[in-house]
Amino acid sequence: MIVILFIISIFSGFLSGLLGFGGAIVMIPLLLTFPPLLGAGELSMKAIAGLSMVQVFFASLSGMLIHRKNNFVHVPTLLYIGIPMGISAFAGSYLSLYMENRFVLILFTVLVIVSFILLFTDKSDHDAKEMEDIRTQKALCIILGTATGLLSGIAGVGGAIILIPVMIRVLKIPTKITIGTSLAIVFFGAFFGSLGKILSFQVEFLLVLPVVLGSLIAAQFGAMLSKVTPPKVLKYLLIAVLFASIVQAFMKILQ
Repeated sequence: MIVILFIISIFSGFLSGLLGFGGAIVMIPLLLTFPPLLGAGELSMKAIAGLSMVQVFFASLSGMLIHRKNNFVHVPTLLYIGIPMGISAFAGSYLSLYMENRFVLILFTVLVIVSFILLFTDKSDHDAKEMEDIRTQKALCIILGTATGLLSGIAGVGGAIILIPVMIRVLKIPTKITIGTSLAIVFFGAFFGSLGKILSFQVEFLLVLPVVLGSLIAAQFGAMLSKVTPPKVLKYLLIAVLFASIVQAFMKILQ
């Protein structure tokens, strides 16, 4: 199980740094599928959600530092979404203790489907905008942060699966700045979300170390590659990851 967790965390962490989400959108379906497939045992959805939230925290921290260095983090958007998101993610993480595993899995699946539709149907192109051209819609950012944090805290994801399509389509932020800012926002949510999971005893600490090591290392390389990758390629990769996660989650629901 330790080796499997490490390999999955490397893959998830790399995609996290590259595409701007915490990695849980990849990690959750993989943890649901591969450990039992390889005979390493099966984790409950709550245990997976707890581990994935911790993974999101460390992957987002690692990747965010590189994106910040590359000037891809819009600080006003980060603060107006990140702070309310962090608070509501803590509440959502603690509330998830009283929810059925199947409900958490279904909620995760619904969030991914909504995100896929938003991004797949997006025909806009704001990638020519510069950092100084971005206008922060304060009230809308606070509402988005609060709602996203609550849902992501329950489902055990960092929230970027919803934030990235919304930031591109609604807030009209360029793709690369969206990715960098999203990862920084996810860090806020993941910090409080991890705290909620830990305080409600939903994290198996013996399994945390390989998750942390894999995420910290791989997210750095993903963020470096993101800087030189064309925005359209990044968007197509996001859509592909969302679609693959939907397929994996549906397979688990139908079991």
